[in-house]
Amino acid sequence: DKVAPGTVNDDTLLYGVEVKFYNMEVAVDEHLQTRYPGLYVIGDGSGITHSLSHASASGVAVARRIAE
Repeated sequence: DKVAPGTVNDDTLLYGVEVKFYNMEVAVDEHLQTRYPGLYVIGDGSGITHSLSHASASGVAVARRIAE
């Protein structure tokens, strides 16, 4: 609460900072894997998704790919 006053309360389980880097895009293949085998970039950090629903869907897609 010292860094961002008002963010800590009894209902807060986890607090994450939202950062937008739409102009940055990481080179990934069709499965969101980088040129380094086993290293995937998901969510808005990839520069590909631009919403919470797309970001979470990319996480699900990569999790399914890894589970295969």
